[in-house]
Amino acid sequence: GIKAMSVKPEGCCKLFIGNLSYEIDDEGITKFFMGVEAEVKSVRWLHHKDSGDFKGCGYVDFWKTEACEKAAALNGKTLIGRPIRIDWTD
Repeated sequence: GIKAMSVKPEGCCKLFIGNLSYEIDDEGITKFFMGVEAEVKSVRWLHHKDSGDFKGCGYVDFWKTEACEKAAALNGKTLIGRPIRIDWTD
């Protein structure tokens, strides 16, 4: 099932996102979160240090903590055929 999220840090504006399709891009993730009116400030994708291959995860910064909360509610929802894993981070 869906892994429970950790405790939300005070004023959190950043989320870890994982279990992503290798087809995801900045536009795709931005549109996904805009579906709940969570405006994305920036996205940082994680890549393997040696090969440069995408790890299927990353971090998303939001302008406001309220947007971050709305986005976090999408934990476990399907994005490009895979259930997205979302957790708080700082």
